[in-house]
Amino acid sequence: MGALEHGQLLSRGYQGVVYKVPAGTDYPADFLIVKEAMGSPLVRWFRRWMIRREFAVYQRLAGIDGIPRCFGLSDDRLLLEFIDSHPLRLSAGEVENRDRFFAALLEILQAIHRAGVAHSDMKRKDNILVTPDGRPYLIDFGSAVLRPDSPRSWRHWIFRQACQIDLNAWVKHKYLAQYDTVSAEDSPYYDPTFVERIARQVRRTWRKVTARKLRKARRRASNR
Repeated sequence: MGALEHGQLLSRGYQGVVYKVPAGTDYPADFLIVKEAMGSPLVRWFRRWMIRREFAVYQRLAGIDGIPRCFGLSDDRLLLEFIDSHPLRLSAGEVENRDRFFAALLEILQAIHRAGVAHSDMKRKDNILVTPDGRPYLIDFGSAVLRPDSPRSWRHWIFRQACQIDLNAWVKHKYLAQYDTVSAEDSPYYDPTFVERIARQVRRTWRKVTARKLRKARRRASNR
């Protein structure tokens, strides 16, 4: 398992590489997901720090349904349970029994928040998995925000904001970003944070500027 070529490379990202390997007899799973830091010595050092931090996150989440089991660290490689699934991104907005799926996903979110973890990258659909029987799993806690010990710490405010961002992402995925269709039951979960409102305004301004430039370019092309 120590060599990358012994596994199936799945992705390369900001934490390094992710690959799938047979678990063998040492772990109670058929396959493992392995995260390994790569890059120059300085980059690799930083990525190893991130992987160790993510391991600490998974320790907080141990035993929560919908979170892959973590089998620890091996030479600063993070060892996780492989989940037979596909990303929500590949579902084209369709999942089996949509209400049941998102109710279960909400339960996962509320459980990790109680454990003191906010995912904070849930808007990325690749981080939400759908199993063949329609159950959700939440993965990739590299950007997670942890609840500090002191409730009066400014970091506690950041944690609460990150939890709200998770819930906003849940609403976005459930209603396919059609916020005017959010039910009265789910509307309490949706409350855009200040950062999200600013980011949304920046995106709208950028789209307007880009569209204006495109129109000008088309007019110049038609006048030639």
